[in-house]
Parts: sequence; C-alpha cells; structure tokens
Amino acid sequence: MGLGAAGLALSPVLAACGTGSTESSSEATAEATTDPVADAAWEADKRLRMTAWEYQPDTIKELVAAWSDQSGVAVDIDFIPNVGYTAGIQARQQGGDQADVFYNFAYSSQKFYEEGWAADLRGLPGVDDMISEMFPSARSRHVRPDGAIVSVPYFMAVHMLQYNTEILENSGFTSTPNSLSETYDQCQKIKADGLANPYVAYWVKEFVEEYLHVYLLAGNVTPFDENGEPVFADDAKTLEVFDWWQAMFQDGMVPRSVLTDDPGKHTTEIANGRAAFYALHHYFLRDIRETGGTASDKIAQAPIVGTGGKTLQMGEVVQMGGNLTGPRREAAWDLLKTYGWKDNNGRFSTFEKWASAGTLLAPYPGFFEDDAIRSAFPEYMDVNAIRDVVENRSENPPARTLPWYQAFQAQCGDIIHSLLLGQADAKTTSDALVNAVTTAKAGGGL
Repeated sequence: MGLGAAGLALSPVLAACGTGSTESSSEATAEATTDPVADAAWEADKRLRMTAWEYQPDTIKELVAAWSDQSGVAVDIDFIPNVGYTAGIQARQQGGDQADVFYNFAYSSQKFYEEGWAADLRGLPGVDDMISEMFPSARSRHVRPDGAIVSVPYFMAVHMLQYNTEILENSGFTSTPNSLSETYDQCQKIKADGLANPYVAYWVKEFVEEYLHVYLLAGNVTPFDENGEPVFADDAKTLEVFDWWQAMFQDGMVPRSVLTDDPGKHTTEIANGRAAFYALHHYFLRDIRETGGTASDKIAQAPIVGTGGKTLQMGEVVQMGGNLTGPRREAAWDLLKTYGWKDNNGRFSTFEKWASAGTLLAPYPGFFEDDAIRSAFPEYMDVNAIRDVVENRSENPPARTLPWYQAFQAQCGDIIHSLLLGQADAKTTSDALVNAVTTAKAGGGL
C-alpha cells in the first residue's frame, strides 16, 4: 500500500476513532499553552528532559544531539534499565519527577495518558499528516478509540522465523513450516536426526505474552476483538494452539532452559548450529549473522508460518509529558516528531539511523520506499519480504494498548509457564487468561 492509499484510508479511521474537527483539536492545544510562569522559566533555560531505556544509549545521544544542534534546545537524557523500565518510570511519574519526552511500552501508553502523565498530541503541527502516513494497522498503537493521539513511534518490528538453511536441507525439507503442526513435525524430524533442541524462542515470563499473540495468530485465531474482549476463548482452535505449545516444550523440541534464557543465549545457539529455528523479532537476524558463529552465514529469515496464518506486528512508542505548555510544549513536539516521524527537512533521519544501527522498522510505507533507508539494511535481509509481512502477514491487536492491558500482560507469564510445565491443560489455560483479562479490567493484576 502506498502513501496515497494510506492517506485515503485516514478519514474513516479517524472518524471511527472520534478525532473530531480541526477546530476542536486546536482548542485542546490552546488550553495547554497558557502558563506565563512556566513559559518564563523555559526562556531562562531552554532545556528539555528525556527518559529512555538502555538500548544503544550512544545512538540515542547522537540522535538527540543532532536535534539539539538544529534547534538550539539542550536535552538532558536519563536512562532506566530495560528490565524494570515500566516500574521505574511509573515511580518517577507518581513522584512528580516527570520527563518532557519519554520512551514507553505501547501497552502502558494509554494508562499514562489517562493518568495525565502523557499529552494528547492532537492539534500540534503535522500530527494528522503523521497519522495519515502510517500503515493503517499501526495506527491503534498511537490513536485511542476516542481519537486522542497519545504517542509517536519509536520503532516497529514483526516476529519472524530465523532458520538454518543447511539443517533443513539435510533433513529433507524444501521449505520452512507452513503451519504450527508442520513446525512440530519438522522439529521432530530434526531432533531425530541428532539435533537436541531444534527450536528456541524467548519464552521468559516477562515476555511470553508476545508469543501468546504470535502463536494464536499463526493458528488462525483472533486473540481479542476491537473492544478488547478475549474472543480467543470462543475459538476451538485456541485449544489446539495451546496443546501444540505445550507439546513443543514437553516433547523436547526446545531446551528446558527456554523459560529463563535470554535472547543472547538463543542467538548464540542458532549461530553455532545448535538450533534450527529461532522465533523472535525480525532484527535478530542481524545479531545472528554478526556473531561470527560457525553457522551464522547459513541463517535466513521467513514468516512464522508460510501460509494460512499471520504473526504479531508490534512496536514501542515515545510520549510527551502531560503538563507542558507554551514554547516548552512546542520544543518537545519538535523533538518528538523528529524522533518518531520526520525531521524538518522531511526525511526519516532518525529511522534511517535506527535501520543502520539495529535494522529497526518504522510504521510508514515511505520508510520502505526510501533509498537511503533500504541501503542501510544488510544484503542478507530482504526488505521487500519484511514489508510484505508488515502489510499482509501481521496484525497489531488494538487490545495491546488499552489502559488495562499492562495488568493482563503481567499475569501471562505465570499462566503460560504453568501450561508449558504441564501443570495446566489447554482449557484451564484459556480460562485462566480470560480471568486475567477480567482482573485487569477491574484494576487488578499488578
């Protein structure tokens, strides 16, 4: 889908979200820009504060420094470790130690907006164009059902299958699996051929919620409807997916340590020929290839399932503090849109840097059409194939950004680990996940 089609799709999408008229958006902005004391303090300092997690901090500093040189506004950057970031930034917000611009997980972004910690960006210059240029599937990460625009993109990713071409060929397979059942069957054959643990994935408690969506989508199950209802519970195929997941663990298709291993361990395993498949974000192919492992150059990438199912499209976000006014708000927005959309020259300069530094994606068709960005990806990554997964073979479940979802996500680890360990069957697991949704919506679960 090109930019024109994305733009044409905007009107009904935003109408459904209730974005309202330009006049109402402008009024909302005007109400937030009148604080003479704060405006005077800004003029005396002209300094923003940004909070981010510790992924490539030097790249973040470089990007922000480039914006500061252009804008004349200094930025102090605070880093919080990736693990524990949500709790850390929430504690800061609750204590009044608020950043002007901050990274956030998409599943926390609407909660931050509802608490008043993050701003509604409607009415700011260019924001409607930013939303119109996105892939339609990505918009719900940033636009609430009531039309409030609560974030800009930090990056986008899709779950892919990294696989060892030589192992598959030696085991007699001419393609990667085309279903979850074929995934099991290929792993079983590869295991019988002598590879102890054919499959690895990041199934730790803190992260396994993403795989809940990955595997349900791969099994042709809709996880949640547009209202956040857990419709997976009404689909008989859900139990088949959970039985498959349990069998993968119980029958030794994955190492027992998969419940605690970090991605670096999995990267090393597949890079050295000790795993045939690795299911995680598309950008892990770069890590595998660059390890210099004995099998690194034999690792390629494919959709999680080749036909009949989809995979998870995800991404994290950047938000603006909820209490900014006047020129501070204007400066924060300029940083935000440069970081999460385009710079003042109309270029995806931040995303070009992230493509080069980490092969991260952006949720804009124009990103995939930019020659400088395309050349930033290594030759072994098929940008056209990745775009096809983004556009046609992935979904971004809107439920994952609803205000209660963080509390549901926090409960998934224990529930799914009980399934994998054989302590619960598929039906018990499905019921427990539905109960977790109910608990989360009622304000519990954290």
